[in-house]
This record gives sequence, C-alpha cells and structure tokens, in this order.
Amino acid sequence: MQLDKTAIAIKQRNLDELLDLSLAVVRRFGPALLQTALLGALPFAILNGLLLSSSMVMNGYLFDKDGWFRFRFLLCMAILVYTQAPLAMAGVTIKLGNLMFGIQSSKQQTLKAIGKQWLSVFGVLGILRGIFPMIALIGGIEFFIGNREFAAYVGTFWIAMLALMIAAIRSVRPFAPEILFLEKCPIFSLIRKGSGNQLLFGQRSKRLHQAGGELFQAFVFAGIVSAAFLLILNLTFVFLVGSLAGAWEWGWWMDLFFYPLALWAIAFWGTILRFLLYMNTRIGGEGWELELKLKAEANRFQDAEARNRVE
Repeated sequence: MQLDKTAIAIKQRNLDELLDLSLAVVRRFGPALLQTALLGALPFAILNGLLLSSSMVMNGYLFDKDGWFRFRFLLCMAILVYTQAPLAMAGVTIKLGNLMFGIQSSKQQTLKAIGKQWLSVFGVLGILRGIFPMIALIGGIEFFIGNREFAAYVGTFWIAMLALMIAAIRSVRPFAPEILFLEKCPIFSLIRKGSGNQLLFGQRSKRLHQAGGELFQAFVFAGIVSAAFLLILNLTFVFLVGSLAGAWEWGWWMDLFFYPLALWAIAFWGTILRFLLYMNTRIGGEGWELELKLKAEANRFQDAEARNRVE
C-alpha cells in the first residue's frame, strides 16, 4: 500500500466537484460496494416495513388512498431511512476507505471491523445519533395509535421534532461513521488502553468539525440534490411500472417497495458523498495530502533500510 497513490486523487475540491466525483465513484466502485450496502440496508428495510406497512394494510387506508395517512407513511419511512443510514451503510464506509488505498476486504472482514466497534456504534450512532430512539418512537406510535387521526397528528409532530434534532446534529457534525470506522477512535478513555495517544471520539469530532458553517452549507446542498434525485428515481419507477404493467399511478407497490428502494439508493449515494466531504475537510483543515506524502516517503525509507540490512 502506497499512501500517496490513492484510487481517488487527494486534493481540495468545491461542492460542485464533490458532487461530480461522487457520481464517478458510484460508477467505478458501485458494483464492489453494492453488495455491502444491500447487506446493511436489508435488515433495516424489513424492520421499517414491519413498523409501518402492517398497520396500513390491516387498517385498509393504504388501499383507500387516504391522503393524510399515506403522507404520514411516506414521511415516517423517509425519516427512518435517513436516521438509520449511517449504521446501515457502515460497511460501505469501511469498504470505500479500504478501496481508497487499494485494499480489498471481504464481507467477513467488514463485519468484523464493525463488531470491534460495537460499543461505540451502540452509544454514538445508536443512541446519540437517534437510531434506536427513532425506531422506538415510531414503533410505539404505530402500535398504540394505529389509525386514530388526532393521535396520529400528535405522534407525527414528535417524530418530526426528533428528526429535526437529528438533522441539526448531523448538519454540523456529520463524520461520526468515519471517525468510528476509519479512524477507530474510542469513546471512553478506558477503551483507549494500548492505543497510545489516540484521540477519543469527542476530541476527534471537535477537531474535525471546526468548520461548522462550511459543513452546514454542504448539508443544505446535499439535501437539495438528494430531494431532486429522490424525485427522479420515483418518477422513473412510476414510468417503468406504467410501461410494463399499464398502471400509471402511485400505487401500493410504490409505497411498499419502490419508494423505500429509492430512499436507500439515496442513502447509498449520500454515504459516498459524505466520505468525499470527510476527505475534503481533512485536506483543507489538516493538510491530509501532505501528511500522506510524508508517511509514504517514511515507509519507503524504512523499506529501503530493511533491504539494505538484509543485503
């Protein structure tokens, strides 16, 4: 592995260039990353379906096309996918970090890398970043409220409030997955034993997210682009179903299958864009490209010395 010869050129880029680069990365590494993304997203997709679609089907309003309840379903599904994406796409983050430096990793190695960070994952992504609270809130509301309209309004309000809190945190501190899975920073000092002077998660997060205004701009930019991509994907699915089956409408198949698929596709792309933004932030704030060049030269010097000693 040569640190100064990476699959993605390490240099400072603006947001437009990062958008173009993210699509190029999807085109080049998409097949290698897609299986990992599917393995991560499938359990959450099944869980989301159980949380939301069962009450819709049983109560009948999915097929009656009740506008409010259908909107509530689509909103809750989008919020769930957005909340779960950092954990569901953790394997994509790890694999993309390896591919960056030409390292091939198997699914077992990726799962093992996530497993080693289970406590940090549970504490940071699961609790602090709202994955488990959101699942518990939506699941509780679906179970106890059902299709009672007034209670559903109140429940949806609290779901939206929690989602806004999660989005506010991510808008200025988006790089938790990269800090956990690529830099492998522990969350407690007790876990740091044997890891030298490695920074804790909170310390590393504070240093990495100093450019809060720029990250918020990137968050807004990514949100607008994601909304446009989501609309395009859904219209494409409607067109395909209409062309093949003659059903030119947004039916139950869109609610239960194609709309969630479009959301997870956007989550997959968003993970790649966040990784590129993480690289860009390190380059601009820490001179990462210079650090890699110096480390690469140091490694070559050590290898040359080792060969000379052998000879």
